[in-house]
Amino acid sequence: MSQSNANHQQANNQQANDQQTAQASEYHIASFVAQAPPQLVEALSHFVNSYQGCEVHGHSEQGKIVFTVEASSQKAIAKIVDQIRLTDEFLSISPVYHQFLTEPQAPVTTEVN
Repeated sequence: MSQSNANHQQANNQQANDQQTAQASEYHIASFVAQAPPQLVEALSHFVNSYQGCEVHGHSEQGKIVFTVEASSQKAIAKIVDQIRLTDEFLSISPVYHQFLTEPQAPVTTEVN
């Protein structure tokens, strides 16, 4: 996973840059199910959790890992998942759900005298 660590740092840096340039009013969340060898589930769960915006919500003894990725754009989520996929230990990663929300702009108020 040493190559993965370099990719991991690059993905976190890129996500930070993407979030700074993305519209502040957009919020994306996507969930995934990954399959890994059962003996590596704990280590790979920690690996996924180490990515900014990622959270493992559960895993099974059979090797399934359920996690979400939160970011300011679909592109940022795709970059993170692509970096996670580069880890040879994962057998597969499948998307389950993707949602994005846009926050309404704050109303402009003017004072009337």
